Amino acid sequence: MSAPVYLISVFILLFFSPTTLFAITDTEKAKSHFEEGVDLSKQRQFDNAIIEFTQAVRLSLENHKYHQALVLGYIQTRRGPQAIAFYKELAREHPQSAQVHYWLGRLYLESQSLQDAIQEFSESARLAPKDDHPWISLGHVYYRLGKEKEALDAYLQANKLSPRIAIVHVGLGNIYYGRKEYPKAQKEYEEALKLDATLTDARYNLSLIYERNKEVSKAVKIWKALLEEDPNESRAREKLARAYFLGEQYQDAVQEYMMLSQVRQSSPEVFFALGEAEVMLASVVKDPADRQQLKEMAIQSFQRTLELDPNNIQARKYLDRLDSKEPVSPKRSK
Repeated sequence: MSAPVYLISVFILLFFSPTTLFAITDTEKAKSHFEEGVDLSKQRQFDNAIIEFTQAVRLSLENHKYHQALVLGYIQTRRGPQAIAFYKELAREHPQSAQVHYWLGRLYLESQSLQDAIQEFSESARLAPKDDHPWISLGHVYYRLGKEKEALDAYLQANKLSPRIAIVHVGLGNIYYGRKEYPKAQKEYEEALKLDATLTDARYNLSLIYERNKEVSKAVKIWKALLEEDPNESRAREKLARAYFLGEQYQDAVQEYMMLSQVRQSSPEVFFALGEAEVMLASVVKDPADRQQLKEMAIQSFQRTLELDPNNIQARKYLDRLDSKEPVSPKRSK
């Protein structure tokens, strides 16, 4: 070994201990605590997992993933007040941490303390204006409070920062829909569904816009898909049944209204619609026995309507004509 190399080696050994040479960074320590917390959670050792996640958070304050794990751990163990106390203390220790304020806001939101949540989300957005998280949450909270303008501004800012977040487009769509700005709402819902096709409320609201635009086939396609996924989705079934009725597909209308009546057993509107559909179907069937059976079914539907709504004049008129054996004039209600 040459003299210069030997001298450098001696210098390193004298002035740098093995601990210094192979020191573990805070980032690596945080990751280790986080992974240990994940393993403990899988073993349902939630208290110990919270300890590990807490260490991860303290070592890496700006990591969303570590905060999310810690907050979820507190919520799963029903320790929301303790979580809020911890994050309030953490915010006092680190007042310039956008992530700490954001997750404190999330905890306030979980506890329904909406004004406190707004305060923390706003502080987080001030500290990290290019982070979309606080803007999205501000949009949600303002919308829940009925502060439409503030919600719209927050969603627009979030969308400017991250234009491919489905829930942001849904939020914008909901505001435009509430304002009856249907073309704007349609654009936002369609964009949201390109990003996440499973968003039920966005799909349903979009179907209502299609229906309004006389694009009934598009609306029907959505209603059918929603019912395939959830047969108890009564809003979609009622809309589908009405579309069949207005399209003079009375057999399909009767089938859908019958299924709907099993879900909404206390709805006079559903039983009245079922009775009307049965009357209309009876007027077009050729078999006398089928016609008589449908009339008897209609009588039962209108009787149930009156049980639920004794003041329903139209149901009583239908019953009077059906009971008198007079031909029932099939007038479709609009």
